[in-house]
Amino acid sequence: MQQRNVEGIRKFSKLKSSTATRKAEQAIERLLNRDMKVNFNTVSLEAGVSKPFLYTQPELRSRIEELRERTERWGELEPERSHLHLLERENEKLKQKISKLEQMIQIMRNA
Repeated sequence: MQQRNVEGIRKFSKLKSSTATRKAEQAIERLLNRDMKVNFNTVSLEAGVSKPFLYTQPELRSRIEELRERTERWGELEPERSHLHLLERENEKLKQKISKLEQMIQIMRNA
């Protein structure tokens, strides 16, 4: 009986799984950065991976479940939270502008 060499298939499967995991983790970060709800549907769509894959990965599953609970509560706080978030973003942009202007002033003083 001939023994099959499946090592290449195993390596490809591991590579495919690690790539999908990385895509899911990056998708979660993007969703959080945009203050969007994190759940299996949103992560699946954002990452381009299947929901069954997300459910079968214990670490991803627990992270998504935890974030789902946290981000679902954002809806309850949305009016206050969204206003606060807008102010925080505006504040951060202003800080960056001030920093750039200070750098420009320093360059002009040294010229």
